[in-house]
Amino acid sequence: MVFDIYSVFSIFVLVEAIYLILPAYAANGLMPLARGKRPIDGGRTWRGKPLLGKGKTWEGLILGAVVGMIIGTVEMFAFPYLPWDMSPVALTIVSMGPVLGLLLGLGAGIGDLAGSFIKRRARINRGGPAPLLDQEDFIVGSLLFASLLVSVQLNWWLMLLVLTPVLHVISNIIGYLIGVKKEPW
Repeated sequence: MVFDIYSVFSIFVLVEAIYLILPAYAANGLMPLARGKRPIDGGRTWRGKPLLGKGKTWEGLILGAVVGMIIGTVEMFAFPYLPWDMSPVALTIVSMGPVLGLLLGLGAGIGDLAGSFIKRRARINRGGPAPLLDQEDFIVGSLLFASLLVSVQLNWWLMLLVLTPVLHVISNIIGYLIGVKKEPW
């Protein structure tokens, strides 16, 4: 099979991928609002460095899962009212609902935890930038969790792995400017 960049990076694939990943985007963006007091790693260290860090809390993980579930539910109810039939090609829209939304939100949180674990091993301090890792960890986690329930197409993976760093940087800068995030990355 020949790789066709136009079949991966088309407006149709963009619509399909964004509809799928919206609960994870919302979860990832809103987890910092939890400002929890209970770190998931309980303050434990590994080889002299924090396992995850005090910024990764149970409250944030739970908030991300709940936000994902809510967004998935909203998408489920909105689905019949969206203009899918206006597309000149048949779209593959995932059947969204609270369970898939929960998996996407939880996967975003777990992916973010994995990224934090890697950053601590690389001796990157909390809040320190790790280009691409900071943007891709939650996408990989959310799509892996979603794949437990639905088939996640390769072109969605590719679209989201390219698009997310750009959107993530923009949203982080906005979050920093409005005071939700402490760092602009």
